[in-house]
Amino acid sequence: MSDLHADWARFAEATASRRPLPFFDIAMDATDGDHGGGRLAIDLGCGAGVETLALLERGWRVFAMDSEPRAIEVLADRVPESHQANLQTAVGRFTDVDLPKADLVYASLSLPFAVNDFDASIDAALSAVRPGGWFVGVLLGANDTWADEVATVDRSELNRLFSGFENLSIDAQEFDGDSGAGPKHWHWYVIRALRPVP
Repeated sequence: MSDLHADWARFAEATASRRPLPFFDIAMDATDGDHGGGRLAIDLGCGAGVETLALLERGWRVFAMDSEPRAIEVLADRVPESHQANLQTAVGRFTDVDLPKADLVYASLSLPFAVNDFDASIDAALSAVRPGGWFVGVLLGANDTWADEVATVDRSELNRLFSGFENLSIDAQEFDGDSGAGPKHWHWYVIRALRPVP
Protein backbone atom coordinates (compact mmCIF):
# COMPACT_ATOMS: atom_id res chain seq x y z
CA MET A 1 0.00 0.00 0.00
CA SER A 2 2.96 2.34 0.39
CA ASP A 3 2.99 3.04 -3.36
CA LEU A 4 -0.66 4.03 -3.19
CA HIS A 5 -0.02 6.43 -0.31
CA ALA A 6 2.99 7.90 -2.09
CA ASP A 7 0.95 9.44 -4.87
CA TRP A 8 -2.75 9.97 -4.19
CA ALA A 9 -2.87 12.49 -7.04
CA ARG A 10 -1.77 9.88 -9.57
CA PHE A 11 -4.24 7.41 -8.10
CA ALA A 12 -7.12 9.88 -8.47
CA GLU A 13 -6.24 10.52 -12.09
CA ALA A 14 -5.89 6.80 -12.84
CA THR A 15 -9.30 5.93 -11.39
CA ALA A 16 -11.26 8.74 -13.04
CA SER A 17 -12.55 6.45 -15.78
CA ARG A 18 -13.80 3.63 -13.55
CA ARG A 19 -17.47 2.90 -12.97
CA PRO A 20 -19.13 3.60 -9.61
CA LEU A 21 -18.23 0.93 -7.07
CA PRO A 22 -20.90 -1.61 -6.01
CA PHE A 23 -21.37 0.24 -2.70
CA PHE A 24 -22.88 3.09 -4.69
CA ASP A 25 -25.76 0.86 -5.76
CA ILE A 26 -26.42 0.08 -2.09
CA ALA A 27 -26.61 3.80 -1.35
CA MET A 28 -28.99 4.38 -4.25
CA ASP A 29 -31.23 1.49 -3.20
CA ALA A 30 -31.40 2.76 0.39
CA THR A 31 -32.26 6.34 -0.57
CA ASP A 32 -34.31 5.88 -3.74
CA GLY A 33 -31.27 7.68 -5.06
CA ASP A 34 -32.08 7.55 -8.74
CA HIS A 35 -34.47 10.39 -7.89
CA GLY A 36 -32.23 12.81 -6.04
CA GLY A 37 -34.79 15.61 -6.05
CA GLY A 38 -32.29 18.20 -4.86
CA ARG A 39 -31.38 16.30 -1.71
CA LEU A 40 -27.83 16.75 -0.39
CA ALA A 41 -25.20 14.00 -0.43
CA ILE A 42 -21.69 14.12 0.98
CA ASP A 43 -19.04 12.15 -0.91
CA LEU A 44 -16.29 11.59 1.68
CA GLY A 45 -12.93 11.03 0.04
CA CYS A 46 -14.40 11.62 -3.40
CA GLY A 47 -11.20 11.01 -5.37
CA ALA A 48 -11.71 11.87 -9.02
CA GLY A 49 -15.44 12.11 -8.40
CA VAL A 50 -16.90 9.07 -10.13
CA GLU A 51 -19.67 8.73 -7.55
CA THR A 52 -20.05 12.51 -7.25
CA LEU A 53 -20.80 12.75 -10.96
CA ALA A 54 -23.24 9.84 -10.73
CA LEU A 55 -25.06 11.61 -7.89
CA LEU A 56 -25.25 14.89 -9.81
CA GLU A 57 -26.66 13.07 -12.83
CA ARG A 58 -29.41 11.67 -10.59
CA GLY A 59 -30.49 15.08 -9.34
CA TRP A 60 -28.61 15.29 -6.06
CA ARG A 61 -26.73 18.28 -4.72
CA VAL A 62 -23.27 17.10 -3.67
CA PHE A 63 -20.67 18.21 -1.15
CA ALA A 64 -17.51 16.44 -2.34
CA MET A 65 -14.34 16.46 -0.28
CA ASP A 66 -10.90 14.92 -0.46
CA SER A 67 -7.56 15.52 1.23
CA GLU A 68 -5.79 15.51 -2.14
CA PRO A 69 -6.08 18.85 -4.01
CA ARG A 70 -5.40 17.22 -7.37
CA ALA A 71 -8.43 14.95 -6.91
CA ILE A 72 -10.70 17.99 -6.58
CA GLU A 73 -9.08 19.55 -9.65
CA VAL A 74 -9.76 16.40 -11.67
CA LEU A 75 -13.36 16.39 -10.46
CA ALA A 76 -13.91 20.06 -11.26
CA ASP A 77 -12.65 19.54 -14.81
CA ARG A 78 -15.15 16.73 -15.35
CA VAL A 79 -18.35 18.35 -14.07
CA PRO A 80 -20.67 19.51 -16.85
CA GLU A 81 -21.67 23.15 -16.68
CA SER A 82 -25.29 22.10 -16.16
CA HIS A 83 -24.36 20.46 -12.82
CA GLN A 84 -21.82 22.94 -11.47
CA ALA A 85 -24.36 24.88 -9.41
CA ASN A 86 -25.22 21.70 -7.49
CA LEU A 87 -21.63 20.89 -6.51
CA GLN A 88 -19.62 22.20 -3.58
CA THR A 89 -16.09 20.94 -2.96
CA ALA A 90 -13.59 21.10 -0.13
CA VAL A 91 -9.99 20.03 0.34
CA GLY A 92 -8.90 18.76 3.73
CA ARG A 93 -8.95 15.94 6.22
CA PHE A 94 -12.28 14.70 7.52
CA THR A 95 -11.68 16.45 10.82
CA ASP A 96 -10.74 19.77 9.16
CA VAL A 97 -13.78 20.26 6.94
CA ASP A 98 -17.07 21.58 8.30
CA LEU A 99 -19.54 19.04 6.93
CA PRO A 100 -23.12 20.16 6.24
CA LYS A 101 -26.11 18.12 7.36
CA ALA A 102 -26.92 15.70 4.56
CA ASP A 103 -29.52 13.20 3.42
CA LEU A 104 -26.74 10.78 2.44
CA VAL A 105 -23.20 10.48 3.74
CA TYR A 106 -21.33 8.17 1.38
CA ALA A 107 -17.87 6.89 2.38
CA SER A 108 -16.49 4.35 -0.06
CA LEU A 109 -13.19 3.01 1.33
CA SER A 110 -12.09 6.44 2.55
CA LEU A 111 -12.53 6.51 6.33
CA PRO A 112 -10.02 3.69 7.07
CA PHE A 113 -7.26 5.95 5.76
CA ALA A 114 -7.94 8.52 8.49
CA VAL A 115 -5.80 6.22 10.70
CA ASN A 116 -4.94 8.25 13.83
CA ASP A 117 -7.90 10.58 13.23
CA PHE A 118 -10.32 7.71 12.64
CA ASP A 119 -12.49 8.13 15.73
CA ALA A 120 -12.94 11.86 15.20
CA SER A 121 -13.43 11.34 11.46
CA ILE A 122 -16.21 8.80 11.79
CA ASP A 123 -17.84 10.92 14.49
CA ALA A 124 -17.84 13.86 12.06
CA ALA A 125 -19.24 11.68 9.27
CA LEU A 126 -22.06 10.27 11.37
CA SER A 127 -22.88 13.66 12.89
CA ALA A 128 -23.45 14.97 9.36
CA VAL A 129 -26.32 12.53 8.75
CA ARG A 130 -29.53 14.47 9.30
CA PRO A 131 -32.65 12.78 10.76
CA GLY A 132 -34.18 10.69 8.02
CA GLY A 133 -30.81 10.49 6.27
CA TRP A 134 -28.55 7.56 5.52
CA PHE A 135 -24.92 6.61 6.02
CA VAL A 136 -23.51 4.14 3.51
CA GLY A 137 -19.86 3.28 3.75
CA VAL A 138 -17.13 0.67 3.88
CA LEU A 139 -14.80 0.09 6.81
CA LEU A 140 -11.97 -2.43 6.96
CA GLY A 141 -11.53 -5.37 9.33
CA ALA A 142 -8.53 -6.86 11.12
CA ASN A 143 -7.90 -9.56 8.50
CA ASP A 144 -7.35 -7.07 5.70
CA THR A 145 -3.87 -6.99 4.15
CA TRP A 146 -3.62 -3.29 4.99
CA ALA A 147 -4.68 -3.73 8.63
CA ASP A 148 -1.31 -2.59 10.02
CA GLU A 149 -1.50 0.67 8.06
CA VAL A 150 -5.16 1.71 8.25
CA ALA A 151 -7.88 1.99 10.87
CA THR A 152 -9.84 -1.22 11.34
CA VAL A 153 -13.05 -2.10 13.16
CA ASP A 154 -14.88 -5.18 14.37
CA ARG A 155 -18.57 -5.92 14.56
CA SER A 156 -18.91 -4.98 18.22
CA GLU A 157 -17.37 -1.59 17.55
CA LEU A 158 -19.71 -1.08 14.61
CA ASN A 159 -22.72 -1.92 16.77
CA ARG A 160 -21.53 0.72 19.24
CA LEU A 161 -20.86 3.37 16.59
CA PHE A 162 -24.28 2.93 15.00
CA SER A 163 -26.28 2.38 18.19
CA GLY A 164 -28.45 5.44 17.50
CA PHE A 165 -29.33 4.37 13.96
CA GLU A 166 -32.11 2.20 12.54
CA ASN A 167 -32.33 -0.25 9.63
CA LEU A 168 -28.70 -1.12 10.32
CA SER A 169 -27.14 -3.53 7.85
CA ILE A 170 -23.56 -4.72 8.33
CA ASP A 171 -22.31 -7.04 5.60
CA ALA A 172 -18.90 -8.58 6.40
CA GLN A 173 -16.95 -9.90 3.41
CA GLU A 174 -13.51 -11.47 2.98
CA PHE A 175 -11.93 -12.33 -0.35
CA ASP A 176 -8.75 -12.07 -2.40
CA GLY A 177 -8.81 -9.43 -5.09
CA ASP A 178 -7.18 -6.38 -6.62
CA SER A 179 -6.59 -3.06 -4.90
CA GLY A 180 -5.63 -0.85 -7.83
CA ALA A 181 -2.08 -1.17 -6.48
CA GLY A 182 -1.79 -4.94 -6.76
CA PRO A 183 -3.41 -8.09 -5.33
CA LYS A 184 -4.46 -8.19 -1.69
CA HIS A 185 -6.81 -9.84 0.80
CA TRP A 186 -9.88 -7.74 1.47
CA HIS A 187 -11.76 -7.80 4.75
CA TRP A 188 -14.45 -5.18 4.84
CA TYR A 189 -17.76 -4.26 6.38
CA VAL A 190 -20.34 -2.66 4.12
CA ILE A 191 -22.58 -0.54 6.33
CA ARG A 192 -25.99 0.95 5.66
CA ALA A 193 -27.75 2.86 8.44
CA LEU A 194 -30.65 5.27 8.79
CA ARG A 195 -30.73 8.06 11.36
CA PRO A 196 -34.29 8.02 12.73
CA VAL A 197 -36.52 11.05 12.75
CA PRO A 198 -37.23 12.04 16.40
